[in-house]
Amino acid sequence: MISRHEEIKEQLLNEAKDMGYKSTDFRIGSTDPFFVGSPKDYTDARWAASLWDKMMASRRKSLHLRGFHYWIQSQGIKKPDGEIYAYKDPTKDWSYMLHCAQIARYLGIGEWRNLVDLKHPNPVDFDNYYVGSGLARSGEVNIQEELDSKLTGLVDEFVSEITRQAPRYNTEGYQVYHCEVWCEKQSMGSVIEPQCRKYEATYQPLVGQSSVEKVNLAATRAIEAAKAGKKVRIFYIADFDRYGWSMVSAVARKIEFFLKQEDADVDIKLTRLGLNEEHINKWKLPYAPKHGEKVVELDALEAIHPGELGKIVAKALEPYYDAEKPAVVRKENERIRELVRELVEAKLRQPLEAAFKGINIADIAGNLDLTEAIDQDFEVPEPGHEVEDVGKWVLDSSRDYWEQVEAYKAYKGERQEESAD
Repeated sequence: MISRHEEIKEQLLNEAKDMGYKSTDFRIGSTDPFFVGSPKDYTDARWAASLWDKMMASRRKSLHLRGFHYWIQSQGIKKPDGEIYAYKDPTKDWSYMLHCAQIARYLGIGEWRNLVDLKHPNPVDFDNYYVGSGLARSGEVNIQEELDSKLTGLVDEFVSEITRQAPRYNTEGYQVYHCEVWCEKQSMGSVIEPQCRKYEATYQPLVGQSSVEKVNLAATRAIEAAKAGKKVRIFYIADFDRYGWSMVSAVARKIEFFLKQEDADVDIKLTRLGLNEEHINKWKLPYAPKHGEKVVELDALEAIHPGELGKIVAKALEPYYDAEKPAVVRKENERIRELVRELVEAKLRQPLEAAFKGINIADIAGNLDLTEAIDQDFEVPEPGHEVEDVGKWVLDSSRDYWEQVEAYKAYKGERQEESAD
């Protein structure tokens, strides 16, 4: 059975032939999704899709393609050509895998569940995806039922509000350490941030080397923490390469500089938390697709051993977090709150419920029909808003396929190369 993709491709190729097009005339981009589907494409796509399914069968967390690369590399898996993936040339095979995954999604091979894009932020969508008119609310309502419901809810809300005013000891002032976790890979946020939230630490995500502004802000936070009587501990996480290694001392030096400029008396310590040799050896992490140096990326750890980086962060932060004293105070607060709840229930709920019981809205307001407010002569406008499109649209669905191809060619030809002088 010919797939929908193959049917469309065959039709377009026949039309192109009849119109005298050369293949370079109607293929848009280096990998035109309309014309993929060679025997090799299908082989590569099935290879990548089956590996993705195999990997996801043993993990619950979502993953991006960089992590997929490391997982394949760690398994010693062969490519369709028989060579072991990323054994001879990790950089070349990384590009190959990206192409395989791209082709698979064009051909509709595999479901690719839990594949995420951590390179680009998610869109912010304000559209409601609805076109229509008419009454959004009819106005038909049982007034008595609404009143009874609100009065019941009012008693519950009032009792709860008074209970919330119970005496309470402060639990917020027991943390005498200000901890921060810095990471050069923004993609690790889903692992690191929950641990920072749990232990009330600051999480500073980065994309590569830290800017001077971020370090200056860290120094400001350190001074603020010191004024509150806190000590400062910073844990830095980076790839295992010369850049990731130098980032730690560079940031430490800048913080030292800014604190000196302010003549600030701060008890501060900063250390590298990972990746280190012990992590690489313990989990046998593969090298990154780069030439000429020993490089191991954080993505490899999270891809092959999901959750371990979070454990490393938790282990570092936990000793600096005082959980015992706040727990003692919370227990006493709970005892007080429960006693107050009993007092409020006994003294307030019954009198209030008795006071509200039997209130009849008809006796107070008579018959009340909200639908009387509807103007029967009002004509609801139908949706309809046309804009005269005046721009040069690269894509216009009103064109047929070949008109659109010519539009792509025209757009590409608009850019004039700059002269060399």
